[in-house]
Amino acid sequence: MTWQAPEASGLTVSYDDVPYDGLTHSETHPSLLATIGSLMGMNPAPVEKCRVLEIGCAQGFNLIAMGLTLPESEFVGIDFSPVQIDEGKKALDDLGVSNVCLYPLDVMALDDSLGHFDYIIAHGFFSWVPQPVRDQLLAVYNRLLTPNGIGYISYNAYPGGHFMNALRDGMLFHAGRIANPAERATEARRWIDLLAETGEARVVPFSGFYKAYRQLINDYQEHLDDEAGRSNAGLLHDELEEVNRPFYLREFVDQCQAAGLQYLGDTEFASMMAANIPENAASLIQASARSRVEAEQYMDFVRNRMFRRSLVCHQAVQLAGKPSMQTVAALSLSSNAHSETVERPAGASPARKYVSPDGSSLSTDHPVTIAGFDYLHTVWPRRIPFTALLAEATRQVGGVWTGRSKENLRDAQVLAANVLKAYSISPVLIELHRHTPDLATTLSPRPVASQWARWQVRQNSRSICNLLHKRVLLDEPDCYLLVRLDGTRTIEDLCQELLGGPLEQGHWHIKQEKSAERQSNLPEIPVEQRVRQIVQDRLEWFALAALLEG
Repeated sequence: MTWQAPEASGLTVSYDDVPYDGLTHSETHPSLLATIGSLMGMNPAPVEKCRVLEIGCAQGFNLIAMGLTLPESEFVGIDFSPVQIDEGKKALDDLGVSNVCLYPLDVMALDDSLGHFDYIIAHGFFSWVPQPVRDQLLAVYNRLLTPNGIGYISYNAYPGGHFMNALRDGMLFHAGRIANPAERATEARRWIDLLAETGEARVVPFSGFYKAYRQLINDYQEHLDDEAGRSNAGLLHDELEEVNRPFYLREFVDQCQAAGLQYLGDTEFASMMAANIPENAASLIQASARSRVEAEQYMDFVRNRMFRRSLVCHQAVQLAGKPSMQTVAALSLSSNAHSETVERPAGASPARKYVSPDGSSLSTDHPVTIAGFDYLHTVWPRRIPFTALLAEATRQVGGVWTGRSKENLRDAQVLAANVLKAYSISPVLIELHRHTPDLATTLSPRPVASQWARWQVRQNSRSICNLLHKRVLLDEPDCYLLVRLDGTRTIEDLCQELLGGPLEQGHWHIKQEKSAERQSNLPEIPVEQRVRQIVQDRLEWFALAALLEG
């Protein structure tokens, strides 16, 4: 959504002229919002039957992806740009989606006619509009959220925002006078390249600042190079916008309280905890912070945080001091952490260390926890209800799950405690959910890919939203295969289309492998067999990437 202040200098780029990227955002999914709400003591609306409003929805792709997997829920999106809304409506018509409505509407004109909502989303909005619009946004949340409703608001954050401000100021100083938006973005990127090149060579006082700044530039440049990352539209509407205001958490919380709202938490539960910061810093925070908000503000300073995804609710909602076992027992779990052996003294119980893709880890010697984490890794990316996981893990260690014995109850408590500990360390060490989508983890005779993913590929997109509402980056052969997974083709059919299409026409080639058979002067593996193996491997990867419907 665009709001142009009367004093705007002309930097603001119309979303009609340069539409924002049609992206999905996993952190905005009601399943995650409901999960955090549950952990903090709320009783959120069921994800499978709820009402969701997104403010500044662009083309509405974030909502359309949700609508396809939650057919009994209702989704409403508003955006100031009629061009973007029209594009979203075309997608709705193409897909035959009836539970998503999109309106070209300014949040300043939003009344109560759309009804009340269980979840309200404003991603990439709060920091990029003037204060009167922020006030109106918070007033809308207070007015339109249901009593147990949860609101999501993302914004640039201090103290890390100071580093981004320096980067932004440099780009605007160099490119801000360029009228053409595409040229302005190109020159801004050129400035980033220059800083990245010269920052390595300069030796100056306060080099710690320059090292940190150089790291910021490097990270940002890597993000620019990612097809799923920053396009020109993203750069123009975010870093180069007329308004781009970071906030300290305490500032954001004060504004929410003035609007009749309270801070619920962050979509990244681990960021609310001190489990992954140095022990001496955690001790100081515990001794100094007078509230949960103050503790999180301390941790933002420790982590140099530059972006937040905060959740809010009504002030009348009574929040819990900490999550309970009963809360965890009502959730579903998933994890792709791999296990490593832990060296133990002779006679000690065997222990395992579980390491997530981001390097975070949890060690345990509790047999049911070990069996449970191993099982989650085996069935990834499926989400397993806590009670079902507990029963399966108990069976795997040779026990019997009745749910009533002292041993069962003790195992349930320890498993829940370990799950919460892991979730407090990293959001990818273990994931917690309030919704379990229907997806395939094994290949059927005629695989079916997500309808939304196939539609995106047909629009020439390679950044695809999967059935878990996460982005997956595909290459050209992946796109070729995925768009054909409509339930009418077997693996053999796909192989024949590949052989008679791109391979026969010379568009693609299969690499010559230096196989043991060739080295031993044995006959080369037939091309048909190699193609079949390639197709099989890619389809299995699609299943692991949560792109296949169950």
